Amino acid sequence: MLTLTGVTKTFGERRVLDRLDLEIGAGESVAMLGANGSGKTTTMRCSVGLAKPDAGRVVIGGIDLARNSIRARARLSYLPQKSVFPPTLTVRETLAVVARLRGISAGAVDRELDSCGLAALADRGVGHLSGGERQRLAMAVAFLPSVDVYLFDEPSANLDPVASRLLFQRARQLKRDGHTLLFTTHIPADVRHLATRIVLLRDGRIESEAAGQFELRRYERMLERDMWGDEHEDMVPDLRVDAGVGSGDGLYEAESVAGAVAARSC
Repeated sequence: MLTLTGVTKTFGERRVLDRLDLEIGAGESVAMLGANGSGKTTTMRCSVGLAKPDAGRVVIGGIDLARNSIRARARLSYLPQKSVFPPTLTVRETLAVVARLRGISAGAVDRELDSCGLAALADRGVGHLSGGERQRLAMAVAFLPSVDVYLFDEPSANLDPVASRLLFQRARQLKRDGHTLLFTTHIPADVRHLATRIVLLRDGRIESEAAGQFELRRYERMLERDMWGDEHEDMVPDLRVDAGVGSGDGLYEAESVAGAVAARSC
């Protein structure tokens, strides 16, 4: 459903993406992980046509983005890190404008108001929303169309626990229905809840990818080293269990196994 082949992007003298290859099929949910500056957001922007690759191809649902941008982009929906909406419009008006632009029925607006917990805010001006409420609105805009591919750039940022639960419930249902998901995050819990595969990006290239808990632990340890250096090794016991992808919605923590190990050590 989403294929990137040899995608390269340079800003000035810095090569942000370096011949990136990535293929995601129907029903897959791929977490793209990496440090700031590794190329995650640029990958997203190239995938949706907001940035033009210097080289390589992006294909969405079999349609080449460069050759037929309108048809290709009609088959995807994008939730960016930060969304900007006209502050004078209400929440309902904002969704109605997007629905008209994308040829979506008016009934879908009420559906997303309810599903994203925005019904009570429907007539409030966007300029009077909190950061978390604006992120809920962005989430509703992303879920409004039914398309082949959904791309979420740090989707749980600024969301409270209730909104995060709504987000992941909807995303998991999309995956079960055969849609393709690609998302970025710095939060390991997001990966456990939603990902079926992990891609680790470093310096614009895929350093590794796997469908298992081991890759998530590698990323967590990389974050620990970046934050604490070698001192992190002395901070917690190394009770780390490699658990593969289960038959459910995402990567599973081996909490019961770890708990049993801890119990035996008491």
